[in-house]
Amino acid sequence: MKPLISFIVPYFNAGTTIQDTIDSIFNQSYDNFEIWIIDDGSDDLLSIEKLKDFLNIDKIKILHQENQGPSSARNNAITKSKADFFVFLDSDDLIEAETLIFALENIKMNDVLFGDCLYFGGRTDVKKQLLPTKEQILVGNPIAICALIRAETFKQILFDTHLDKLGLEDWELWINLFSRDFKFIYFEKILFKIRVNENSRTFKVANQKHSIIKKYIFNKHSEFLYNQYLNVFEEKKELSTLIDFKIGKLVLYPYRMLKQIFKKK
Repeated sequence: MKPLISFIVPYFNAGTTIQDTIDSIFNQSYDNFEIWIIDDGSDDLLSIEKLKDFLNIDKIKILHQENQGPSSARNNAITKSKADFFVFLDSDDLIEAETLIFALENIKMNDVLFGDCLYFGGRTDVKKQLLPTKEQILVGNPIAICALIRAETFKQILFDTHLDKLGLEDWELWINLFSRDFKFIYFEKILFKIRVNENSRTFKVANQKHSIIKKYIFNKHSEFLYNQYLNVFEEKKELSTLIDFKIGKLVLYPYRMLKQIFKKK
């Protein structure tokens, strides 16, 4: 049996872009997938009518909910899906034709597989990603939401619905997974295309409330944050005992003295 993949697509007033997203999924060379479109209380007539185009397509399941936000929408579908893997795809983004086959062949024993993304729309460069350390994942979010995630892994976590109206729920998700030592694997290969839209929630809300979001995330994961601080502190302490460090300090001593003298003048 080939693994079943669930595409989880939150949908809010995305009637002008959803067809391209769905077409890119059906263009996959891998065919054992299903698509969950979660209508998060759309109030735009075009977007409401557009959903009717997908009603009689076997691989597509449509859920409706009052407007809550993308985290709630994704969780709604996740709890109903019986898939082996999830792919989170926003309703204006695209997936490359060979992504599923490549990802399934290479995820092996890992929990999350991701690669690079190609921006389109407002910009046209490549989003180069990286496999961060535990310390780096706390500095900022280097991983886009587009990834292949093992279902049994993700159902232990789910998205944090507190971030529904704020954003950066994907960053909190990755921190949550890193804090539990789940395994990530990265490939330097374009797997998805991300539409850049200045009217998106990231531009309109998340960028403006970044400090509020960070405070919430760091409070929630304070133990993980503290443990990483201890690791960095111990590494610095160990470094200070090395002979190379001591020699470097000695060499720089005259320079520091001169700097202090000129400061006083």
